[in-house]
Amino acid sequence: MSDQYEAVFAQHDTDGDGQLTVDEVTAAISGMFPAAELGDLSGIVKALFAEYDTDQDGLLSVTEFVPLAKNLPELSAGD
Repeated sequence: MSDQYEAVFAQHDTDGDGQLTVDEVTAAISGMFPAAELGDLSGIVKALFAEYDTDQDGLLSVTEFVPLAKNLPELSAGD
């Protein structure tokens, strides 16, 4: 696993629990698209969790996050 993706994961894991919540992913996506409305993002985030939350626990682990970051280069580019 790439250190780059782990660093991006840690940046968005604001509470440091090793999991990304829906709110943390929403905040990360909204940072990429600051003009987007929160209502618009909820559908995007829901679709991302449906695809990448492989254990369906409502959280993204770093293992689940890496494929997402690889498919969403804007997310892994950092701020």
